[in-house]
Amino acid sequence: MTDSSGNGPEAAFGVDAAQALLDEVTAPWVRELGLRVVEIGPTRSRFHLPFGDALTRDAGMICGQAIVAAADTAMIAAVTAAIGSYAPITTVDIASRFLRPLGAEGGDVMVEILKPGRRLVVGRITINDRASGKLAADLSSTYARL
Repeated sequence: MTDSSGNGPEAAFGVDAAQALLDEVTAPWVRELGLRVVEIGPTRSRFHLPFGDALTRDAGMICGQAIVAAADTAMIAAVTAAIGSYAPITTVDIASRFLRPLGAEGGDVMVEILKPGRRLVVGRITINDRASGKLAADLSSTYARL
């Protein structure tokens, strides 16, 4: 896995390149999530979803729609790291379980690539509440390589 500067064995697709990819290929409203790449690697990647008023619902917590969008977006960079280069992908399915709210410090997003197949890529995304460190959401997803 690369360090936060993008140096290391996967430096060709390091943190900076992964962030640039997300900034380039995602829709404008998705970029407004503020998702940041922390680490990127072929099997595990980390991201940060910051708290923001635009992402909250009436109870002052990050809404489920923003959590799922962040998880789906993180997979774009994680799949690219897993398969070695960017290729268009599309979400086949994504299942989410919400276990506790994400509060004022946002969430730490961990992506694990379970199967980087030739046609389908399967991943697991866990999101921990940054303040408590406790698991807030657990998602599984499958992507088709186009």
